[in-house]
Amino acid sequence: MRLKLLLSLLLGSSFYAATAQEALELANPLQIPIHLSGNFGELRGTHFHAGLDIKTQQRIGLPVYAPADGYVSRLKVSTWGYGKALYIDHANGQTTVYGHLNEYAGDIADLVLQRHYAEKSFEIEMFFKRNQVPVKKGQIIAYTGNTGGSGGPHLHYEVRDTKSQNIINPLKEGYDKLVTDNIPPTVNNLFVYPISEQAVANSSGDPLLLDYTTEADGTLVAPTVKAKGKIGFGIDIIDKANFNANKNGVYSLETYINGQRTFSYRFDTFSFSESGTVNALIDYQRYVKTRTKVQKLFIERPYKLSVLKYNQTKGIIDVQPGESYTYKIVLCDFHGNQRTVVIPIEYSPMSASLPRTPEQGEFKINADRDYIFERGFASISIPASTFYHDLAIDISADNQVLKVGEPVVAFKKKMTVSFDTTDMIIENPAKTFIGRIDDKGRKDFYKTYKKGSKYTIYTKSFGEYQLMVDDTAPRIYNESFPEGKWLSNEKQISFMVSDDLSGIATIEGSINGKWILLDYDHKTKKIIHQFSDGVVVSGKNEVEIRVTDRMDNVAVFTTHFFRK
Repeated sequence: MRLKLLLSLLLGSSFYAATAQEALELANPLQIPIHLSGNFGELRGTHFHAGLDIKTQQRIGLPVYAPADGYVSRLKVSTWGYGKALYIDHANGQTTVYGHLNEYAGDIADLVLQRHYAEKSFEIEMFFKRNQVPVKKGQIIAYTGNTGGSGGPHLHYEVRDTKSQNIINPLKEGYDKLVTDNIPPTVNNLFVYPISEQAVANSSGDPLLLDYTTEADGTLVAPTVKAKGKIGFGIDIIDKANFNANKNGVYSLETYINGQRTFSYRFDTFSFSESGTVNALIDYQRYVKTRTKVQKLFIERPYKLSVLKYNQTKGIIDVQPGESYTYKIVLCDFHGNQRTVVIPIEYSPMSASLPRTPEQGEFKINADRDYIFERGFASISIPASTFYHDLAIDISADNQVLKVGEPVVAFKKKMTVSFDTTDMIIENPAKTFIGRIDDKGRKDFYKTYKKGSKYTIYTKSFGEYQLMVDDTAPRIYNESFPEGKWLSNEKQISFMVSDDLSGIATIEGSINGKWILLDYDHKTKKIIHQFSDGVVVSGKNEVEIRVTDRMDNVAVFTTHFFRK
């Protein structure tokens, strides 16, 4: 095992002698044709996508090349998120980021291994100064993988402004030339939204799905919308590229009313602090219920998203008596392929044959105010600006179960939920926590803070909460060898680990009493130790695996093997 300090990485380099920013041409980090499984700004479940997801031919282990000279500024190994990630700072003031890696390469890998063993931890983070770990354009820095929160083998690739850490669309940095795309965006669904209290659209007070036809030039035209009052529109869209079946996001969108631009966005750059506002842009309730991301092309209550631009109408059309309007949506991908949607609108004094669904809930919440609700054993504290809009909720607390609102509301901040257990019988306080029952009856663990008889959690979800107990240890299975086997020709050993409720907190292993690195993938529930680390000895090797869950239940598994 090479755990010696690599002095060559700490020697000075003349690369950063010049401090002035200079033009930089970024090369393909994979040196294979680029096909995207995800693009910049794409709408994800909880965020806007911060980079390009480059397909790796469904393989793990493709070499990743430095796209330009620079130095490694940061490394992070995490069970979640980007998994194994690497950051390179470049002389032009930009940082490139590589996520979901399978392993690091060369001297970088040695530094990472050294830190794992120094900290005795799988999860690590390292920061470097200029000249400590220089890299040259075309140097192999890592190998692609599927680590962290990845849903399949690919390279997550970002370009950031080094100083602000704002994310930049990599297609603006020349990568558009490596992607073949002459396919315009696709419209899956189109909706009209009555907004004001008395608004009606096509005899409905609720959002309504619209039909449309396709003209010879590809323009989509909807039948005339008969409406009164303030209305807006929503759209479900994707974009595809040549030689690629993936459904990606759209680069830009503009809306016009009678030729005047009213609402637009273009995903060139944004900050991580804005990413959660994806839940304000989409019809979040519809997304929770149907998993369909319908973008609302209007603003009822302003929210911070720098890519958005809108005029005084905020994308809302106030349909007045005797007036008619032409509403147009222009969708565009980064390569300039366009799709236009045209919706004629006419005033109609109609009443709603499908009245607006009344807002349900005993307690009315103004999104700009603080609230504290007390219900029996439970209390809920909601700070101002927790929600993107005003709402109404019901709250009940019976039989040690708290029900608060419905889980169809997007949160900006966490609310506080507390249980006073003074009048409850808690048989195992050390293993008791507040958990949530989701809409499918599954139990979700929440880190619970205890002070005397009070249990407290912080959450960004409405729903059903109750006290739960986890006093069951995790499980450990030896999946790779029978006890006592000779493993002289093997390169690794692996085990399966799982926990049913609170989830795994820590995993530790040793061979012959010495700590070993266990590479953990939560998706496969597998932990792997590589013999190349150099801990195993000739002859008998005693293995111990210790897994602790988040309620401090511990499982210990021991076995042994032989090796020449």
